[in-house]
Amino acid sequence: MSPIETLFFTSLLILLGWFYIHKRSIIVLLHSLYSLYALIQPPQNLFSRLRIPLTLPLEHIRNLLLSEAGFAAGAGDGGLAVPVQMPPDIELLLSRLKTDESRGWFVRFGQRALQTCAPCTSAADYALFVFAGILLAYVRTAAVLLLLTSSQNRRDRWRGYVLGVLICAALAECYVLASLSAAPLPKDGTRVFMWHDNIQFTRQVLFLLLPILTQFLPEVQHPGPPSMSLAPALAHLERSIPRAHLLKYTRAAVMRNPELRERAVRWWARKKREGDAGRADEAVQRAALKMGLGFADAGGGEEGKLRMSARLAIESLKGLFVTPVSP
Repeated sequence: MSPIETLFFTSLLILLGWFYIHKRSIIVLLHSLYSLYALIQPPQNLFSRLRIPLTLPLEHIRNLLLSEAGFAAGAGDGGLAVPVQMPPDIELLLSRLKTDESRGWFVRFGQRALQTCAPCTSAADYALFVFAGILLAYVRTAAVLLLLTSSQNRRDRWRGYVLGVLICAALAECYVLASLSAAPLPKDGTRVFMWHDNIQFTRQVLFLLLPILTQFLPEVQHPGPPSMSLAPALAHLERSIPRAHLLKYTRAAVMRNPELRERAVRWWARKKREGDAGRADEAVQRAALKMGLGFADAGGGEEGKLRMSARLAIESLKGLFVTPVSP
């Protein structure tokens, strides 16, 4: 990583921390701008830029680079009498493109790895060099997703899903670079699938879209602690106790007033007649029996199922009405 990139990432982390305190949507904006910049700036690839096959001889590649830089290739017609000294990184790249194996590494790990990693001598070395940068990119995006799915913005329920997508993408990329891209190259050098460049493009698209989609995920309302539900229950209980006392005193007042007592007796007498008429109806008895609510007395003086169930319910409720011991 160059000093400019290090300074940029350090500044970005500081800005992300400040903007996280003030406004989280700025995090998505900054990360999206960086991902968009990396997306529209393709990786270095001299074969794609010069539109030459991968199997072109090294001298032809050198001559094309000299011509692109403004130097003639020949020495007889105004050309150079002294060979032009290329930059050290370009010389390192050209020296490594002498073998077909190195050109296969170019396809798998990109031009930057062959051009800048001087100690690398094998595929494992190039893989470690490339995976270090890939891991840093995934960690940066994971940090942004963690900020976007915090409990403060009530999206922490989606954290496992978005991080799972990111982890699956990282594992898939590592598998492709380590295994699939090791396939033999075509002999003519044309129609070569540049694994490194295409995977990098796909990765930047994922980094661009995933935080934006996470920002628009719906918020999840978490249930509060149990203590929050106790206060409404206590208030309801406090309202129910006076009502129960009022009902007790009202019933006693009804029995003491002759007019109200007579009305109550007539009301209960009417309900008894309606109940007796319903229970005496054979059609109602058969319908209740089919529903498992039979109330007709069985033979031998045995009570019906409904009456037995009601009696058991009353007996179980009696235990709740125990007279409290006076202090």
